[in-house]
Amino acid sequence: MQKEKFENTRWIMASYGARECFSQWITSAFGFYTVIFYETVIGLNQVLAIVAFLIFSLWNAVNDPLLGFLIERFPTRLYKNKGFKRFPWVVAMALPLLLAYFSIYFVPFGWAQDPETYKWPIFAWYTISLLLFDTFFSIMDINSSSLFPEKFRSLNERRTSQGFGTLFGIAGIVLTFLITSMFLPDDTVTGTIEIMQHYRSVAWVSLIGGIFLFLLVIPGIWEHKKLRERNLEYLESLDRNKIERKPFFSTVKEMLSNKAFVMKIVLFFGYQASVALVNASALYVANYLLRDPGLLIFLLGGMLVGALLSTPLWVIISRKVNNNKLMSIIGAITMLVSYIPMIFVNDLVPWVIGLVVFGIGLSGQWFMSPPTMGDVIDDYTVRTGKKEASIFLGYQTFFIRFGEAFKVLTIMVVHLLTFFPPGEPTYTSLEAALTPDQLQIALFGIRIHTAIVPAVLVLITLILFWVLYPLTPDIVAENKKKLAEMGLSEHQ
Repeated sequence: MQKEKFENTRWIMASYGARECFSQWITSAFGFYTVIFYETVIGLNQVLAIVAFLIFSLWNAVNDPLLGFLIERFPTRLYKNKGFKRFPWVVAMALPLLLAYFSIYFVPFGWAQDPETYKWPIFAWYTISLLLFDTFFSIMDINSSSLFPEKFRSLNERRTSQGFGTLFGIAGIVLTFLITSMFLPDDTVTGTIEIMQHYRSVAWVSLIGGIFLFLLVIPGIWEHKKLRERNLEYLESLDRNKIERKPFFSTVKEMLSNKAFVMKIVLFFGYQASVALVNASALYVANYLLRDPGLLIFLLGGMLVGALLSTPLWVIISRKVNNNKLMSIIGAITMLVSYIPMIFVNDLVPWVIGLVVFGIGLSGQWFMSPPTMGDVIDDYTVRTGKKEASIFLGYQTFFIRFGEAFKVLTIMVVHLLTFFPPGEPTYTSLEAALTPDQLQIALFGIRIHTAIVPAVLVLITLILFWVLYPLTPDIVAENKKKLAEMGLSEHQ
């Protein structure tokens, strides 16, 4: 049997996969530290934190789908003249994204020392930083993710590329945690200014490391000559065939009526939001349930070991099974099982075991997401003749950012309902601020946003996807044949 010839080298696939390392380097740091920094260090009023993320969610609801639409509908000069559709956007957004994250931790010291008096300036700083971070991330992620189905067109090339992406993404989380956590304050540091200085060191490390990591991504996101030629041919075909390009609100209706896309996004949201909750909750678990911030390395280490060790297995099994829907379901079930011990256990070892299993499920969901989205986009192209990955990825990016908003809203609402006060950065200070009964309720609240809410979310989205997602292996294979007949085959 003749070995399949890939259009892109494995070096290019690895470099493209490194975008996951860069992305996780900055978004994991955002997820690990932002909420706990503003709640327990700055002491931002929890209601104002909720309002900030409601504003963030409203902006996100418009921003991501609209940007995806505009990128497809209004090609730049570099696209129209040279065929560069994605690369310039990704490069242009890298530094602004890093700087937006950097700014989150530079609330003036004077404000943080009196958060009640300066609650509105702190709220404004927090909200504007979030909006800038979201906008730059959206433009970058829509374009870099849209490259995946455009640049890697065969099933095995997509699976190989995403195998690299999964490994590098997990490596990004590892690097984020191992490096940035070295600069976090221990429980002997109690002054607000001193703790803030530690978090500012984290921001500096994130900025400098992010610049270096992005350099590794450039070869992978480069649009090679064949891809640029295809981009130009596609633009010409739209004019030649007079293919209708619908206005924005028509595309909203079209996306929401696409059953395969909606179900894919439903499962994707369950995975994204639950992972965001676990990541953001890990430091709460270490600080308040296990009462030792130093144990965070074992918690996240367990998750990352499970993810790293299982990634090669997901690659191998997916090729043998050749069923993206089934593999996505298995990943979700694995993640769901992992939450059960987290609801009850009190000691470090059972927590680590639960997070190892969670890491295995995380790896499976992460690995299967891009190939499944590739199936959805191929199906849309077969039915409409249009290749509009940016629109699909715009909506997906919305759910990435909405997962972050859901995370913060969940944590803040749970803390409001379970007596968890702002401005208490250690277990000792929390214990002193509450009665014994309130303390137990506050500690159980951490389990609610760490395990119970994620478990319910994954269960609901899993059932919906399992029952309603329509793209079986036979339909995917038939779509590949039709793409070839349309001149859009992976081999063209």
